[in-house]
Amino acid sequence: MPIYSTTVSETDAPPVTRTTAHAEEPLRTILLMLLASATLAVSRPTPARAETGEFNFPEAGVHLLNGRWMAVSPMIGGGASQLGAPGEGLDPSFVGLRYSERKGFVTGMFFALLNSVAGGMAANSPKSVTTYESGNWIITETVYRSEAERQQMLDDTARASEEMMSAEDQSVDLELYSTSMPGGGEVSGYKLNLFFGAKFNKYVVLDVGMGWGSVDARFTRDDRQAHVHLSYFGIPFRLNVAAGPALIYAAWDLNILGEWSDNPANIVDEPARYTKTSTRSHLELGIKSVLFDRLLLEVGLTTPTLTSFDFGYRASVGIRF
Repeated sequence: MPIYSTTVSETDAPPVTRTTAHAEEPLRTILLMLLASATLAVSRPTPARAETGEFNFPEAGVHLLNGRWMAVSPMIGGGASQLGAPGEGLDPSFVGLRYSERKGFVTGMFFALLNSVAGGMAANSPKSVTTYESGNWIITETVYRSEAERQQMLDDTARASEEMMSAEDQSVDLELYSTSMPGGGEVSGYKLNLFFGAKFNKYVVLDVGMGWGSVDARFTRDDRQAHVHLSYFGIPFRLNVAAGPALIYAAWDLNILGEWSDNPANIVDEPARYTKTSTRSHLELGIKSVLFDRLLLEVGLTTPTLTSFDFGYRASVGIRF
């Protein structure tokens, strides 16, 4: 049966609370759910690195799209992008490291943990809260879920978390920017995108997920000191098409902070300095391939907006495992 908690207060006097039952502390349940998700991740059998048979360069695109792999790649880039100030001639160059993963478990584990926390909190939250007056009293009636209802919600949460953990098409793209690496980059910070994939066939997959990041670009152009800070939290999209030895992708990192926020950009535009807080989205058309089953090659053409006609580039060469 539902559990009731009633708060009664006199309209002209300090409130008096009378509680007939309390919800259990949700922390224990949440910790158990987190432990279950972590245990599932550790105990999940490690599959073969690729599920497309022996590597065949003419079909490297299919291998990249449908295989199971991870890669670490040094990267370079420059020109127009979300990291600079398009139209002002203030576009930084960057160097860094990229970690890529396809058909792994990082994305599933992250969302499973979020789901476990949210499910545990919801199961222990009130089912309904009703406030009404009775004479000189204000009565607040709180109805909690029964033990059977709570257990059902926890069971549903556990099943959903397990499905997230075992999702076949999930991927990760982590970029770490540094000013101290060889090549003298002008950007520092990170950007992370986590994806779940919708597979149309073995040649086409649409990745959709969640991403966030914080990046600072500090550089000098024509004796003008520039500082552009990128705040990113959004929904990344990747349309992947396998074409022979290549995997072609079109990327759009929709920055919610910029697209749906009414907050104006913080800009200081002076002859000697330029500072800006950027919330631009990211657009990229790129191509990947792999040589000798290990060497991952990637190059992309970037632009902050389709109508700017300002373009930049990104390129990386890494080792695939």
